[in-house]
Amino acid sequence: MKSISTLPPVVLQTIFGTLATQLGRLTQFIRRQGKLDPCAFARTFSLFLIRSPKASLQQLASELSITPSALSQRFQQPATAEFLRQLLLRSLGELSLQKQSSTLIPLLQRFKGVYPTDCTTIGLPDGLVRKFPGCGGGAKKDDQTSAVKVLLQINISTGQSTQLVIETGRTPDITMLNKLKPLPPGALEIADLGFFDTERLRAHNLRGVKWLTRLPARISVCEAGKWKELAVWLRRLKSKGTEQWEGELQVSKSSPLLMRVLVQRCPPKEAARRRRKLRERMKRKGKTPGWRQLELCDWWVLATNVEAQKLSLSEASELYRARWQIELVFKRWKSLGHVEVPSDLSAIRAECELYGRLLGVLVVDWLALLRGGPLSGRSVWQAWQVVLEMLGVIIWAMKGLICLRLVLNELADKLDRIPKQPKRKKRPSTRQRLMNT
Repeated sequence: MKSISTLPPVVLQTIFGTLATQLGRLTQFIRRQGKLDPCAFARTFSLFLIRSPKASLQQLASELSITPSALSQRFQQPATAEFLRQLLLRSLGELSLQKQSSTLIPLLQRFKGVYPTDCTTIGLPDGLVRKFPGCGGGAKKDDQTSAVKVLLQINISTGQSTQLVIETGRTPDITMLNKLKPLPPGALEIADLGFFDTERLRAHNLRGVKWLTRLPARISVCEAGKWKELAVWLRRLKSKGTEQWEGELQVSKSSPLLMRVLVQRCPPKEAARRRRKLRERMKRKGKTPGWRQLELCDWWVLATNVEAQKLSLSEASELYRARWQIELVFKRWKSLGHVEVPSDLSAIRAECELYGRLLGVLVVDWLALLRGGPLSGRSVWQAWQVVLEMLGVIIWAMKGLICLRLVLNELADKLDRIPKQPKRKKRPSTRQRLMNT
């Protein structure tokens, strides 16, 4: 395996060195030479905040070797937040260009990358409600709640984050999805119900991009020239005692697209669990589930443009379940990386902490994955903990107090000591299921 010491120093020094300096001038965050260094500012509001998520203004100022009042003045200038926003987006490009260990799973190797995509929402202080309006209905039960929605795309073989989009909490999922750069021909995109859009899928077909998605409850399908709602069509299958079905159907009466539709009946216990979770979710929103949603709880309904000889129904089901890996990324961000913005911060400081914390978790995640992705058989959660334990020393090394390469070699040794996960018999891991399909 390629030595870890040949990769990270250059990347980290680029992000928190030349790139930060360049963007500091470009965004006019730095107009003249002073005590505040853009590299130190970027490092403090990303890695230092991940290590000390509840750091006060005084602690942040001390880390930057300036006074709290001088730092407070920076939070009155929009260029401060813009500097970190651009650094975040540019840094992801730098990180995604680096090759990482790819898990050799035959099913995944049929495609030129398998890319799950999903969103998470982060609440913001009310002072940002005009710039980042949320959807309301959260803990505050207030339509003026401020929030951002973060769209992330990862390469499931390496776990590497490849694309990121940040918009207001009210932005529709499909609007954000359309802002992503096109995937290469032969790649497979896996997206959830909120991203279903026949026009986008049609564009994928023209570019040679493969896709795998679920079908919404209210969608219509056409069989033998007759349009029926999906839920009605599924009821007819149930009445016939059908357990599995696959074939080509026209989908979406308003914008028809021919798709390969894959249908599989859920076991009774699984269907009951799905109905229970649906009712709980709708109850939190003050609603009751419709009959169409309840009907779909009895079925796995997937649609794809991948040919039957390349992807069977069972393989498609396992691939779609692997989309859970991106949910685990968000869980690590929030549980270990503390990606939340305190509600009592001023508007510009809140933006700085948002962009900085996101940059921090991207860097930590990238370091944690250097010895293998989520399907390599090692726990990424443990790898994150190893990186977090060494984060203080990494920060010192980036300040030039100790040798960064030696620190990263020590990190490599600790990552290599993470034991392989044992095979599970009752509940096989995602890796086991994909390998056995």
